[in-house]
Amino acid sequence: MQPVDFENAYYIKLGSGGKYEESSIREHKLRFGWDSWPLEEINQQDWEALKSRHQHEYKNRGAATMDINAQKTIVTSTPADIWITFSRTGQLLWCRIEESEVFEDELSRYRKVVGQWHSHNIHNQPLFVNQIPGNISKIQRFQGTVCRVNAKDELKRLLNDQPSQRYLAIAAAKKALVDEVASGLPRLHWKDFETLVDLIFRNAGWRRVSVVGESMKYVDMELEEPITGDKYQVQVKSSSTVSEFEEYAHKFSPETFRKLYFVVHSPEAKLADYQGVIDEAVELIFSEQLAQMVVDSGLTDWLLNRIR
Repeated sequence: MQPVDFENAYYIKLGSGGKYEESSIREHKLRFGWDSWPLEEINQQDWEALKSRHQHEYKNRGAATMDINAQKTIVTSTPADIWITFSRTGQLLWCRIEESEVFEDELSRYRKVVGQWHSHNIHNQPLFVNQIPGNISKIQRFQGTVCRVNAKDELKRLLNDQPSQRYLAIAAAKKALVDEVASGLPRLHWKDFETLVDLIFRNAGWRRVSVVGESMKYVDMELEEPITGDKYQVQVKSSSTVSEFEEYAHKFSPETFRKLYFVVHSPEAKLADYQGVIDEAVELIFSEQLAQMVVDSGLTDWLLNRIR
Protein backbone atom coordinates (compact mmCIF):
# COMPACT_ATOMS: atom_id res chain seq x y z
CA MET A 1 0.00 0.00 0.00
CA GLN A 2 1.19 3.52 -0.83
CA PRO A 3 1.89 6.06 1.96
CA VAL A 4 -1.28 7.64 3.30
CA ASP A 5 -1.72 11.40 3.14
CA PHE A 6 -4.87 13.42 3.76
CA GLU A 7 -6.19 16.93 4.31
CA ASN A 8 -8.74 16.25 7.07
CA ALA A 9 -9.61 13.33 9.29
CA TYR A 10 -13.00 12.56 10.79
CA TYR A 11 -14.51 10.00 13.12
CA ILE A 12 -17.96 8.52 12.44
CA LYS A 13 -20.11 6.29 14.61
CA LEU A 14 -21.67 3.77 12.26
CA GLY A 15 -25.15 3.92 13.70
CA SER A 16 -26.40 3.69 17.27
CA GLY A 17 -24.75 0.69 18.89
CA GLY A 18 -22.80 0.12 15.66
CA LYS A 19 -25.90 -1.11 13.83
CA TYR A 20 -24.47 -0.05 10.44
CA GLU A 21 -20.97 -1.42 11.04
CA GLU A 22 -21.29 -4.87 9.48
CA SER A 23 -23.03 -3.74 6.30
CA SER A 24 -20.77 -0.69 5.94
CA ILE A 25 -17.67 -2.88 5.95
CA ARG A 26 -19.15 -5.64 3.82
CA GLU A 27 -20.67 -3.32 1.20
CA HIS A 28 -17.88 -0.70 1.21
CA LYS A 29 -20.13 2.13 2.37
CA LEU A 30 -20.07 4.90 4.94
CA ARG A 31 -23.56 4.72 6.41
CA PHE A 32 -25.41 7.29 8.49
CA GLY A 33 -28.95 8.04 9.64
CA TRP A 34 -31.27 11.09 9.64
CA ASP A 35 -33.73 9.12 7.52
CA SER A 36 -36.55 11.62 8.09
CA TRP A 37 -34.69 14.33 6.20
CA PRO A 38 -35.44 14.14 2.45
CA LEU A 39 -32.44 12.85 0.49
CA GLU A 40 -32.92 15.49 -2.20
CA GLU A 41 -32.62 18.25 0.38
CA ILE A 42 -29.41 16.76 1.74
CA ASN A 43 -27.81 16.50 -1.70
CA GLN A 44 -28.80 20.11 -2.47
CA GLN A 45 -26.68 21.13 0.54
CA ASP A 46 -28.86 24.10 1.53
CA TRP A 47 -27.88 23.77 5.16
CA GLU A 48 -29.62 26.87 6.50
CA ALA A 49 -32.88 25.83 4.86
CA LEU A 50 -32.49 22.33 6.26
CA LYS A 51 -31.89 23.68 9.72
CA SER A 52 -34.94 25.97 9.66
CA ARG A 53 -37.17 23.17 8.34
CA HIS A 54 -36.08 20.49 10.77
CA GLN A 55 -35.07 22.23 13.97
CA HIS A 56 -38.58 21.76 15.35
CA GLU A 57 -37.73 18.06 15.65
CA TYR A 58 -35.18 18.88 18.35
CA LYS A 59 -35.55 19.90 21.97
CA ASN A 60 -32.86 22.56 21.59
CA ARG A 61 -31.08 24.47 18.85
CA GLY A 62 -27.69 23.09 19.84
CA ALA A 63 -28.67 19.53 18.95
CA ALA A 64 -30.09 20.69 15.60
CA THR A 65 -26.89 22.58 14.80
CA MET A 66 -24.79 19.54 15.73
CA ASP A 67 -26.72 17.27 13.38
CA ILE A 68 -26.61 19.81 10.54
CA ASN A 69 -22.87 20.19 10.94
CA ALA A 70 -22.38 16.41 11.05
CA GLN A 71 -24.35 15.90 7.84
CA LYS A 72 -22.54 18.77 6.17
CA THR A 73 -19.19 17.18 7.03
CA ILE A 74 -20.26 13.83 5.57
CA VAL A 75 -21.83 15.27 2.41
CA THR A 76 -19.03 17.72 1.56
CA SER A 77 -16.12 15.40 2.40
CA THR A 78 -13.84 14.51 -0.52
CA PRO A 79 -11.45 11.61 -1.26
CA ALA A 80 -8.71 13.83 0.17
CA ASP A 81 -10.11 13.13 3.66
CA ILE A 82 -9.76 10.09 5.89
CA TRP A 83 -12.64 8.63 7.89
CA ILE A 84 -12.13 6.39 10.91
CA THR A 85 -14.33 4.35 13.20
CA PHE A 86 -13.84 1.62 15.81
CA SER A 87 -15.13 -1.91 15.29
CA ARG A 88 -16.75 -4.25 17.77
CA THR A 89 -13.69 -6.48 17.39
CA GLY A 90 -11.49 -3.78 18.94
CA GLN A 91 -9.82 -2.39 15.83
CA LEU A 92 -9.52 1.03 14.26
CA LEU A 93 -11.03 1.06 10.75
CA TRP A 94 -10.33 3.74 8.14
CA CYS A 95 -11.35 4.64 4.60
CA ARG A 96 -11.79 7.39 2.04
CA ILE A 97 -15.11 8.17 0.36
CA GLU A 98 -15.74 8.63 -3.33
CA GLU A 99 -16.41 11.95 -5.03
CA SER A 100 -20.15 11.28 -5.29
CA GLU A 101 -23.52 12.26 -3.89
CA VAL A 102 -25.38 10.64 -1.02
CA PHE A 103 -27.34 7.48 -1.81
CA GLU A 104 -29.86 5.49 0.15
CA ASP A 105 -31.14 1.92 0.33
CA GLU A 106 -33.52 0.02 2.57
CA LEU A 107 -31.08 0.29 5.48
CA SER A 108 -29.76 3.88 5.54
CA ARG A 109 -28.25 6.83 3.74
CA TYR A 110 -24.66 6.29 2.67
CA ARG A 111 -21.68 7.45 0.68
CA LYS A 112 -19.54 5.02 -1.29
CA VAL A 113 -16.11 4.10 0.05
CA VAL A 114 -13.03 4.23 -2.18
CA GLY A 115 -11.98 0.58 -2.32
CA GLN A 116 -12.80 -0.74 1.13
CA TRP A 117 -12.54 -0.13 4.86
CA HIS A 118 -9.06 -0.95 6.16
CA SER A 119 -8.14 -2.40 9.56
CA HIS A 120 -4.35 -2.38 8.97
CA ASN A 121 -1.62 0.18 8.42
CA ILE A 122 0.24 0.42 5.11
CA HIS A 123 2.50 -2.47 6.16
CA ASN A 124 -0.51 -4.70 6.81
CA GLN A 125 -0.14 -4.58 10.59
CA PRO A 126 -3.50 -4.67 12.45
CA LEU A 127 -4.63 -1.48 14.20
CA PHE A 128 -5.83 -2.86 17.53
CA VAL A 129 -7.35 -0.18 19.76
CA ASN A 130 -5.26 -1.26 22.76
CA GLN A 131 -2.07 -0.76 20.74
CA ILE A 132 -2.63 2.73 19.32
CA PRO A 133 -1.96 6.16 20.89
CA GLY A 134 -4.45 7.27 23.52
CA ASN A 135 -5.28 10.55 21.80
CA ILE A 136 -6.64 8.45 18.91
CA SER A 137 -8.33 5.62 20.81
CA LYS A 138 -10.16 8.02 23.16
CA ILE A 139 -12.21 9.34 20.23
CA GLN A 140 -14.42 6.25 20.45
CA ARG A 141 -15.94 7.77 23.60
CA PHE A 142 -17.41 10.63 21.53
CA GLN A 143 -21.19 10.63 22.05
CA GLY A 144 -22.21 12.18 18.74
CA THR A 145 -22.13 10.82 15.20
CA VAL A 146 -19.27 12.76 13.59
CA CYS A 147 -16.30 14.70 14.89
CA ARG A 148 -13.01 15.97 13.58
CA VAL A 149 -9.85 14.06 14.50
CA ASN A 150 -7.63 16.77 15.95
CA ALA A 151 -4.62 14.49 16.33
CA LYS A 152 -4.19 14.43 12.56
CA ASP A 153 -0.40 14.06 12.57
CA GLU A 154 -0.65 11.22 15.09
CA LEU A 155 -3.18 9.43 12.90
CA LYS A 156 -1.00 9.94 9.83
CA ARG A 157 1.98 8.38 11.59
CA LEU A 158 -0.19 5.50 12.79
CA LEU A 159 -1.51 4.64 9.32
CA ASN A 160 1.95 4.98 7.77
CA ASP A 161 3.63 2.91 10.52
CA GLN A 162 5.96 5.74 11.49
CA PRO A 163 7.08 5.51 15.16
CA SER A 164 7.05 8.69 17.22
CA GLN A 165 10.28 10.28 18.40
CA ARG A 166 9.39 9.33 21.96
CA TYR A 167 8.90 5.70 20.91
CA LEU A 168 12.26 5.67 19.14
CA ALA A 169 14.01 7.20 22.14
CA ILE A 170 12.51 4.68 24.58
CA ALA A 171 13.23 1.76 22.23
CA ALA A 172 16.86 2.87 21.93
CA ALA A 173 17.16 3.20 25.71
CA LYS A 174 15.68 -0.28 26.20
CA LYS A 175 18.06 -1.80 23.65
CA ALA A 176 20.99 -0.16 25.43
CA LEU A 177 19.74 -1.62 28.72
CA VAL A 178 19.40 -5.10 27.21
CA ASP A 179 22.93 -4.85 25.80
CA GLU A 180 24.30 -3.87 29.22
CA VAL A 181 22.41 -6.68 30.93
CA ALA A 182 23.86 -9.16 28.44
CA SER A 183 27.37 -7.96 29.23
CA GLY A 184 26.63 -8.27 32.97
CA LEU A 185 25.44 -11.90 32.91
CA PRO A 186 28.98 -13.42 32.86
CA ARG A 187 29.68 -11.65 36.16
CA LEU A 188 27.18 -13.86 37.95
CA HIS A 189 28.30 -16.77 40.10
CA TRP A 190 27.17 -20.01 38.43
CA LYS A 191 24.68 -20.69 41.23
CA ASP A 192 23.20 -17.20 40.89
CA PHE A 193 22.96 -17.73 37.14
CA GLU A 194 20.90 -20.88 37.71
CA THR A 195 18.66 -18.98 40.11
CA LEU A 196 18.18 -16.16 37.58
CA VAL A 197 17.09 -18.57 34.87
CA ASP A 198 14.71 -20.23 37.33
CA LEU A 199 13.21 -16.83 38.23
CA ILE A 200 12.70 -15.92 34.57
CA PHE A 201 10.65 -19.03 33.86
CA ARG A 202 8.69 -18.82 37.10
CA ASN A 203 7.92 -15.14 36.51
CA ALA A 204 6.40 -16.26 33.21
CA GLY A 205 3.93 -18.35 35.22
CA TRP A 206 5.56 -21.76 34.89
CA ARG A 207 5.77 -24.06 37.92
CA ARG A 208 9.05 -25.69 38.85
CA VAL A 209 8.55 -29.40 39.58
CA SER A 210 12.19 -30.16 40.36
CA VAL A 211 14.76 -28.56 42.62
CA VAL A 212 17.31 -26.28 40.91
CA GLY A 213 20.63 -28.08 40.69
CA GLU A 214 19.08 -31.37 41.82
CA SER A 215 21.17 -34.46 41.08
CA MET A 216 19.73 -35.07 37.59
CA LYS A 217 22.61 -35.65 35.20
CA TYR A 218 21.18 -34.06 32.06
CA VAL A 219 18.87 -31.34 33.38
CA ASP A 220 19.00 -28.62 36.01
CA MET A 221 15.26 -28.02 36.36
CA GLU A 222 11.93 -29.32 35.19
CA LEU A 223 8.98 -26.96 34.67
CA GLU A 224 5.28 -27.29 34.06
CA GLU A 225 3.01 -24.90 32.16
CA PRO A 226 0.00 -24.67 34.51
CA ILE A 227 -2.72 -24.17 31.87
CA THR A 228 -1.80 -26.97 29.45
CA GLY A 229 0.18 -29.16 31.84
CA ASP A 230 3.03 -29.39 29.30
CA LYS A 231 6.40 -30.14 30.87
CA TYR A 232 9.74 -28.59 29.94
CA GLN A 233 13.37 -29.17 30.85
CA VAL A 234 16.04 -26.51 31.32
CA GLN A 235 19.80 -26.98 31.38
CA VAL A 236 21.85 -24.01 32.56
CA LYS A 237 25.55 -23.54 31.73
CA SER A 238 27.87 -20.60 32.29
CA SER A 239 29.88 -21.83 29.28
CA SER A 240 29.56 -24.78 26.94
CA THR A 241 30.81 -26.41 23.75
CA VAL A 242 29.13 -27.93 20.70
CA SER A 243 29.93 -31.47 21.80
CA GLU A 244 28.49 -30.88 25.26
CA PHE A 245 25.32 -29.33 23.86
CA GLU A 246 24.81 -32.20 21.42
CA GLU A 247 25.26 -34.71 24.21
CA TYR A 248 22.48 -33.08 26.21
CA ALA A 249 20.29 -32.66 23.15
CA HIS A 250 20.51 -36.33 22.22
CA LYS A 251 19.61 -37.36 25.77
CA PHE A 252 16.43 -35.26 25.67
CA SER A 253 13.18 -37.22 25.71
CA PRO A 254 10.49 -35.48 23.59
CA GLU A 255 8.00 -38.19 24.51
CA THR A 256 7.92 -36.92 28.09
CA PHE A 257 8.81 -33.25 27.75
CA ARG A 258 7.67 -30.71 25.19
CA LYS A 259 10.96 -28.84 25.00
CA LEU A 260 14.51 -28.58 26.29
CA TYR A 261 15.99 -25.11 26.81
CA PHE A 262 19.79 -25.12 26.85
CA VAL A 263 20.77 -21.78 28.42
CA VAL A 264 24.36 -20.49 28.15
CA HIS A 265 25.68 -16.97 28.74
CA SER A 266 29.24 -17.60 27.42
CA PRO A 267 29.19 -20.28 24.70
CA GLU A 268 32.33 -21.15 22.76
CA ALA A 269 32.48 -19.53 19.31
CA LYS A 270 31.40 -22.68 17.44
CA LEU A 271 28.37 -23.14 19.69
CA ALA A 272 27.43 -19.47 19.37
CA ASP A 273 27.31 -19.98 15.58
CA TYR A 274 25.81 -23.46 15.80
CA GLN A 275 24.13 -24.61 12.59
CA GLY A 276 23.70 -28.29 13.37
CA VAL A 277 20.42 -30.11 12.94
CA ILE A 278 18.85 -30.90 16.30
CA ASP A 279 15.25 -31.79 17.17
CA GLU A 280 13.11 -28.61 16.99
CA ALA A 281 12.08 -29.33 20.57
CA VAL A 282 15.61 -28.37 21.68
CA GLU A 283 16.31 -24.62 21.84
CA LEU A 284 19.52 -22.74 22.54
CA ILE A 285 19.28 -19.52 24.56
CA PHE A 286 22.33 -17.23 24.69
CA SER A 287 23.00 -14.03 26.59
CA GLU A 288 21.34 -11.65 24.10
CA GLN A 289 17.98 -13.43 24.27
CA LEU A 290 18.35 -14.07 27.98
CA ALA A 291 19.07 -10.39 28.63
CA GLN A 292 15.83 -9.46 26.86
CA MET A 293 14.01 -11.92 29.11
CA VAL A 294 15.65 -10.42 32.20
CA VAL A 295 14.46 -6.92 31.29
CA ASP A 296 10.97 -8.06 30.29
CA SER A 297 10.63 -10.03 33.53
CA GLY A 298 11.58 -7.05 35.70
CA LEU A 299 14.71 -8.75 37.03
CA THR A 300 17.21 -6.01 36.21
CA ASP A 301 17.46 -4.90 39.85
CA TRP A 302 17.96 -8.52 40.95
CA LEU A 303 20.91 -8.75 38.55
CA LEU A 304 22.37 -5.45 39.73
CA ASN A 305 22.33 -6.62 43.34
CA ARG A 306 24.39 -9.68 42.40
CA ILE A 307 27.05 -8.06 40.23
CA ARG A 308 27.58 -4.83 42.18
